[in-house]
Amino acid sequence: MNDQLMTLSKIFTDRIFRIPDYQRGFAWTEKEVGEFWNDLMRLDGQNNHYVGVLTLEPVSEKIYCNWIDDVWLIESKKYSPYYIVDGQQRLTTSILLIKSIINIMEKRGISQLNYTGISEIRKRFISESKDENKSCTYLFGYELNNPSYNYLVNQIYSNNKNELPDIQKTTNTLNLMNAVSNFETQLDKMDEKEIEKVYKYITQQFLFN
Repeated sequence: MNDQLMTLSKIFTDRIFRIPDYQRGFAWTEKEVGEFWNDLMRLDGQNNHYVGVLTLEPVSEKIYCNWIDDVWLIESKKYSPYYIVDGQQRLTTSILLIKSIINIMEKRGISQLNYTGISEIRKRFISESKDENKSCTYLFGYELNNPSYNYLVNQIYSNNKNELPDIQKTTNTLNLMNAVSNFETQLDKMDEKEIEKVYKYITQQFLFN
């Protein structure tokens, strides 16, 4: 990726992101998530916010050919797979906020934000499907062996309110859930137009290098 400022919408164009096993999990606590939210709330319709550096490493075919759930999207739709080498905390937080926005939209029956339907938002940032949503390929997540993988997929993306006994809980998975809970609490205080602004800010006005 070139050294330029890019929005989340551009970053997620035809790309799949994985956090490699050697990276630590989601370490941001309520403090960092709160600061992230406050930075977002300082925006208006004109100015942008520089989030930080995002360092990516292309994933070789030798590796991604073992990604059973993902390889169809890479080979059939020409999505490019990347490891997140640096910037995963900020990128993870961005995706958790977008998933929280989707949750609030479903809760309130909001069909679209900024002329973008809920299914389009999910397809752009969360998951693609090859069989009418019977199975999903997640565009952002952990490698399969990471303890946070099952938690992110089953508890965050699938919004499963039931605790699954085979899902390992760690400090990092607790941070994931707390971030979503905090975002949903803030979004629940807002009307539809305010939520629409939040969606615009996070996807179009938070800039990564």
